[in-house]
Order: sequence, then structure tokens, then C-alpha cells
Amino acid sequence: MFKFLVLFSLTLLLLMLPQLSELFRWQANLVDQNQWWRIVTGSFTHTNLYHLGMNLAGYWLLAYLFHARYKRYAVETLILATAIGIGLLFTSTQNYYGLSGALHGLFAIYATHEVLSGKRSSWLLLIGLGLKIAAENSGMMPISSASLIGARISTESHLIGSLVGLAIPFIQRSIRRLG
Repeated sequence: MFKFLVLFSLTLLLLMLPQLSELFRWQANLVDQNQWWRIVTGSFTHTNLYHLGMNLAGYWLLAYLFHARYKRYAVETLILATAIGIGLLFTSTQNYYGLSGALHGLFAIYATHEVLSGKRSSWLLLIGLGLKIAAENSGMMPISSASLIGARISTESHLIGSLVGLAIPFIQRSIRRLG
């Protein structure tokens, strides 16, 4: 897992180069012009090093707290990034940077897996996530990190990531039962 996290971090750092960031960031009007790769890659671009650092710290922390396996973690990250990229097309969002929507989704995936495996205390994690999402999207929670990252916080991506993250363990469970 360590090697994967280092490689992932270096890749995201490379995407900070202005030419690459410009090519891969999520931008609604460019997706509309058939630049479909941006649906997947937008979650991997960041506005500045502080933004990247916060997101990578969360990514590493979740991997270690939930004892994630790198292949599964990588696939789930790609699924979430894609779902967020598609979901944002149905919002008024014009530009999107960052991994935070996928982080919310990963948190939801692993907390839900714990609940489904009988760990009752993980309900508190899901309740906390739900309260955070509700507060963010109702405007009740001030979002102070926007000035640090130089962009509006995409609460829509947090909601999309969380909902998809909640669904994934149930989909995985259904597939296992069928197979």
C-alpha cells in the first residue's frame, strides 16, 4: 500500500504543473466539447499545494485507518472520481478540482463495510458523515478552507461521493451473492 500511495501522491503532484492541470481539470464547458477524460481526471487536479496536501493527507489517513488494500482502494478511487465527474454535469458547477468528493466516498465505503460486518460503532461514522453533508449543503456550516485552496468548496462533490460510497458496499454484496 505504501508504494501505491507514494506513486499516487507523485502523480497528483505532477498534475500540479500548469500545463497538465489545464489539460486534466474538470470544466463543464470542455466536457461538453467532448473532452470526456476530464470526467475522470478532474478529481486528481488541485488548485494549489495546500489543497493537494490536505487531500493527500486525508487519502493516506483513510488508507491506513481502514487497512485498505491498494488494488481495491485504487479501483474505488477511480469509480468515485468518475461518478463525481458525471454527477457534477447535473449541477450548476462549472469548474471542479480536488479529491475531497472521492475522500467522502471512500470514508462512506469503508464505514459502511464496517457496519455491514457487524461493527456497530461505525454507525457513528456514517451519522457524522450525514450530519456534515447536511450542514454543508444547507449553508449551516461555514467552510473556512475555501480561502486556503483558492476555490469554492464543492459540497456537491462531497454529497455525490458520499452517496456513491454508501451504495458501493451494497452493490458489492449483491454481486457476491449472485456469483
